[in-house]
Amino acid sequence: PDRLARNSVDGGKVIYLVDTGVITDLKFPTFWFDATPQGKFMLSIAFGQSKYYVDNLSENIKRSYRQKLKNGLWPQVAPVGYLNDKKNKSIVIDPEKAPLVRKVFEAYATGNYTLSDVRKTMDDLGLKGNKGRELALSSYQYILKNNIYHGILYFGGEFYEGKHEPLITKKLFDSVQEVMNRKSK
Repeated sequence: PDRLARNSVDGGKVIYLVDTGVITDLKFPTFWFDATPQGKFMLSIAFGQSKYYVDNLSENIKRSYRQKLKNGLWPQVAPVGYLNDKKNKSIVIDPEKAPLVRKVFEAYATGNYTLSDVRKTMDDLGLKGNKGRELALSSYQYILKNNIYHGILYFGGEFYEGKHEPLITKKLFDSVQEVMNRKSK
């Protein structure tokens, strides 16, 4: 039941299918049910427990993320140019990709390059994403708009002071934002 209905809509649909006779019985390794009033009641209880578990887990993860962010730590996979340091549970500069990411900012800040030009140049220089693939055009736009590169964490609509080493200066980041605003449609 945990895998079958992790939200109330799915659980309701399953119970409706039982009521209409589409589903006659369900058997799980640790739980089984038949289409009797008692069986439907027990199934709805199992679905309710599943919903509670998922909601509680979600709240615990959010609380963990908030605490990490307050401590200046990035709670997710490191962006391109950084690596996750599992020992210190922080992000550190990637010695291979960081210089290329810095070049992305420097090139775009001149105003002489479009995102497509920057992408082609960086693809030629070998900048790859975290999964080893070439970055999409939208990934370059995301990089250029991401505050994390100058030391600020933006998560859940809020800003936090990061404890990681910035790749670029705030001045360079602001220059890129001005160029991007000027070139936007």
